[in-house]
Amino acid sequence: MKTIGNAIRRFHDLTLARKMWLSVAFVSLLTLATFAALSSTQIKRLITEREGKVMVQQIEYYTSSINHYFQNIQKSAQVLLYSPDIQERFSSDMSALSGGERIRAFNEVYNQLHRMWDNLYGIDAIYLIDRYQNVFKISVEDANMPTFLTGEEFASQGWYDRLGKSDGSSYWSFVRWNDRKTSIMMFNAMYDKTDLSLIGHLVISVSPQVFDGFLSVSNLGEGTNSIVDSAGVAYTSGNGAGARSQIDLSLLTGEQGYTFLHQNNEPYMLAYAKNKLTGWTFVHSVPQRIVLKDLRNVNSLWLFFLFVSILLMTVVSAFLLRTITMPLRKMVKLVREVERGSLSGRFHVQYKDELGRLGHAFNHMLDKLQDGIPLLREKLIRSLLERNMSVEELREYERKLDFRFERPWFQVVLLYVHDVKDENALSAAERAIRDMELHGGMISDTLAANQFCLIFNCPQDEMLALLEPLLDHLRDELKLQPYAFVGNGYEDIHFVKTSFEEAKTLLKYRVGERMEEEPAILFSGASWEHQYPESFENRLLYYMDEGDFDMCAGVMEELIAYVRARSVAPSVIHSLLISLHNHMNKLLIQFGGSDRRMDDDWLDKLSARLTLEPFEKNGRDFIASVKKRLGPLIHKQIRHSPNVAKSLQLIRERFANPNIGVDYAARELGLNTNYFSQLFKREVGVGFAEYVSGLRLEHAQKQLAETSLKIKEVAEKTGFADSHYFGVWFKDNTGLSPSQYRKSVQAQPARMESEAAKSRSSAN
Repeated sequence: MKTIGNAIRRFHDLTLARKMWLSVAFVSLLTLATFAALSSTQIKRLITEREGKVMVQQIEYYTSSINHYFQNIQKSAQVLLYSPDIQERFSSDMSALSGGERIRAFNEVYNQLHRMWDNLYGIDAIYLIDRYQNVFKISVEDANMPTFLTGEEFASQGWYDRLGKSDGSSYWSFVRWNDRKTSIMMFNAMYDKTDLSLIGHLVISVSPQVFDGFLSVSNLGEGTNSIVDSAGVAYTSGNGAGARSQIDLSLLTGEQGYTFLHQNNEPYMLAYAKNKLTGWTFVHSVPQRIVLKDLRNVNSLWLFFLFVSILLMTVVSAFLLRTITMPLRKMVKLVREVERGSLSGRFHVQYKDELGRLGHAFNHMLDKLQDGIPLLREKLIRSLLERNMSVEELREYERKLDFRFERPWFQVVLLYVHDVKDENALSAAERAIRDMELHGGMISDTLAANQFCLIFNCPQDEMLALLEPLLDHLRDELKLQPYAFVGNGYEDIHFVKTSFEEAKTLLKYRVGERMEEEPAILFSGASWEHQYPESFENRLLYYMDEGDFDMCAGVMEELIAYVRARSVAPSVIHSLLISLHNHMNKLLIQFGGSDRRMDDDWLDKLSARLTLEPFEKNGRDFIASVKKRLGPLIHKQIRHSPNVAKSLQLIRERFANPNIGVDYAARELGLNTNYFSQLFKREVGVGFAEYVSGLRLEHAQKQLAETSLKIKEVAEKTGFADSHYFGVWFKDNTGLSPSQYRKSVQAQPARMESEAAKSRSSAN
C-alpha cells in the first residue's frame, strides 16, 4: 500500500500535461486491451462453435456410413440365420451324421457362409457355432480362433450369457482374444423358427481397417478418432482396440455434441455421436491448441495492431494535449511573471471554454493587482522613508508584495531625469525600472513625473552593477538625461530614511541648468571636501534615540577606525562630537526635564577637552556618558509600535462604541486579526478585550461618581446598549451594582464631614 501511495503522489507531482498524457495513454491501453480480450474471447467462442459443429457433422457422416455398413451386415446375418438349409442343418448334431451325409450338410452350411462372405466387404471371419460346439468358419484370422470361441475363457467373459438374454438382435463389441489380439465382433443368436429354441450363434469379425477407411473419407482431419463400446472398451484409429477408454462417457450428454476435457495434462475438444444400432459412442478428440491455432494468429495480429494503435494514439494524444495545454502553459508562465512582480502580461483569450473563462478571470485579477500593488508599494516606501513602521508591519508588506529585504545593506538612490521632452520615453523609463525590480534586490516608487526613488537591498558594488546598465539604457535608447543621486549605505532598514535624506539633499544642491557637466552618478560623500562621516553620525543618533547603547558603542569603534584610516581633519571631528553632545542634551531635556540638561558651559568645556585629548578617548567617554545619563531615563519610557499606539488612541476615542473589538480595530488598522491580537498583548501586557473592559470600567465609575446621569445613560456612554447587561458586568468587576456604587461614593463626603464636625466639637 505504501508503494502504491508513493506512486500516486509521484503521479500527482507531475505536470498537468504529463498527467493528461499518461491518463489518456493508460485509458487507451486499458480500452484496447479490454477490447482485445473481449474480441479474442468472442472469436474463440465462434471458432469453437464452428469447429464443434463441423466436427459433429463429420462424425454424423462417419457414423451414418458405419451404421449403413453394420445394417448390411445384420441383414446378411439374418438371411443366413433363417435360411431353410441352415435352420434344417442346425436343428440336429451334424457331427453325428454318416460320412456322405455329414459332408453334404457341411457343404450346405459353407455354401451359405461363402455366399454371405461374397456379399460383404471388410470381413475378417464368419463363424457359425451350433449348440453342439461345432464351428463353421470362413476366416483370414488366426486358425485357433474357433477353439477360443468354444473355450472356457470366451464363455467366462459372459458373451453367451449376454446373447442368451438378448432379444435376438445383434450385439456389437470389441473382443479381446488374447494379450495381442482384439477384434471388432458382431454376435447374433440363432433361434429355431418353429419353437424359438436357441440352436446356435453367429459371430462376424470385422476388420479394423474398415473403420480407418470410413475415417479417411469423413474429413475428420487432425486429432484422434475413437469408438467406445457399451463396455467401455475403446478402439482408437491407428492404435486398434485396447484397454478401457480414458473418456468418461457420463460427461457426454445427449446423442451428439461437443465438449472440452483434459487428457494427458492438456485440454482437448471432443466431438461425439452415439450410435443406436451398436450402442457405441464415436469420439473425435483434438487438442485445443490445434482447434484454436487460427486464434493464435488472430492474437498475434491483435498484439501488432494494439502496439501500432498505442503508438499512434500516443503520438496523436501528445500532439493534441500539447495543443490543449499550450494556453495553460502560457498561463503558468504569466503566473510566474506575476510572482516575480511583473504585471504587464495578459492572457490572450481565444475560446470560450474553461481555460477561456480562467483567462478572463486571470486578466481581471491582474487589473485589480495593478490597481492595488502600486498603492501597497508606495505605502511601504513612504513608511520606510518616514521611519514609522514596525518589523511586523514590514513582514506583512513583504508578504503582500512578494518581496523581501534579505540582506543587511540598505541604500537609497534618487533617479532624476533632466529636461524631459518626450512623455512616452518617460513612461518607458518607468517600465525599465519595474523590469529591473524583477532581478531582485530593489524596490522602487515614483516620487514625481521625473523623479524615482530606488531602495537597494544589496552592497554598493552590486547596486552599481544594476544601476549603470539602467542609466545607459535610458540615455542611449530612450534619449533621456538620467542622473542618480546616491545616499550612504547602512546595515539597518531603519536608516532608509537617513539614506533618502542624504540623496535628497544631494539632489537639491547639485541639480542646475548645466547638468550635462555633472557625472551620471553622484554620491553623498563626495559633497564634503573633508569626508564628513555623516553615515556614522546618523547611525549614532538613531541608536541613541532607540536606547541601544551597545550598538552606539559598536558604531563609535567603527568611527574611530575610520578616522585613523582617513586622517579626518580635527575641525570635522569637533563638529561631529559637538553635534552628538547637543543631541544627547536634547534627549536629556525630553526625558528628564530642564533639571536634567547639561551645564550651560558644556560647549566650552567640550572644546577644551577636544584640543587636549585624542578623539579615541573623547569618543569612548561620550558613549560612557550616554549610558550613564540617558540609560535610566530611556529605559523608563514605554515605547509602543506605531500600530499599537494607533490602536490605543482608537480605544480612547471609541470605547463607547458597542461594536469595538479586536476585529474592529484590526480592520481599521488594515492588519490581520490574529497578528494584531498577538502584537497588542505582547506590547500592552493584556488582551485587547481586557484593556477595553478596564478603560470602560474606569469611565463608568467616574460617570457614576461625578454625574447624576441615569444608569441607562451611563451604560450607553460606556459602550453598553443593554443597561441590564451593564449592571451585571459592573457588579462582576466591582462587587457592587451601579446604584450601590453611586450611593457608596456619594456617602463618603457626608461621612467625612460628619467625622470632621465631631472632631471640632470635641476640640472645643
